[in-house]
Amino acid sequence: MKNQIDKYADIYGVILMLHRVVEQRSLLEDNRELEITPVFLEQTITKYRSAGFRFVSLDEVQQQVESQKNATQKFVCFTFDDGYADNYDIAYPVLKKYNCPFTIYVTTDFPDKKALLWWYLLQNVLLEKEKLYLNGVEYDCSDMDRKNQVFRDIRKKFFTFEADSTIKALEQLFNEKFCSMQYDVNKFVLNWEQIGNMAKDPLCTIAAHTVSHPSLPALSDEKIRKELLDGKMKIEDRIKKSVKHFAYPFGNWNNKVADLTMELFSTAVLAGGGFIQKGDAVDRLKRYSLFEKD
Repeated sequence: MKNQIDKYADIYGVILMLHRVVEQRSLLEDNRELEITPVFLEQTITKYRSAGFRFVSLDEVQQQVESQKNATQKFVCFTFDDGYADNYDIAYPVLKKYNCPFTIYVTTDFPDKKALLWWYLLQNVLLEKEKLYLNGVEYDCSDMDRKNQVFRDIRKKFFTFEADSTIKALEQLFNEKFCSMQYDVNKFVLNWEQIGNMAKDPLCTIAAHTVSHPSLPALSDEKIRKELLDGKMKIEDRIKKSVKHFAYPFGNWNNKVADLTMELFSTAVLAGGGFIQKGDAVDRLKRYSLFEKD
């Protein structure tokens, strides 16, 4: 790892993107990619430490990028998207053990228990069905390869939906199961008390990730502003701290979205792109997805 990054003098370090830390990972590939085990998280921390990286907060990343000075030591910054309960129950104790700063980008519909975790609802249905029907289209789900492909096909559709359309699609897919399955949100997501507890710890930065996790480029300017501002204000009201950092849902952005975002925030991160290096802009900071190989 050290040799790979040290040959590039203009590289400052890396912002890692994570979602969930779980004892048992999902069977479907796309959900599985969002999950790592606590053992792997600990291994990752110790590998970066052994390679001589500094563990930094997003504030420190911002300072480094804005200064445009050469870095004397490479950094690593851990970030978690959305607001899953395991960030508090499983990841937080590991990060605290190693005195490792981290950020959680909170979609406020998560702690408000309004989030529709369709990617896990869809997984549950796919694992027990051999066929699915959506908008008159039949999907073959007879084996795991096909289930994985169906998941990806339907996910593409959901990326383009606004909230009302997503709910209609979910109701069509899940029928009578939809209402009862919504209650799963309580076991998956952080609550405001947990968020508040972490916000008191200097290691933790609570950041914004909109209200409902839409693809922002698909929205009108008015709706973009509302997602940005309402999410920021709700978190600030709950944790009694300024919220300065933001993550684009799905990593989707354009220049209009970036301009509106930077009216409210000091930094905004993407969902990929690689290392942070000299010349990068704070409104489109790259991240590196942390994957655990099977």
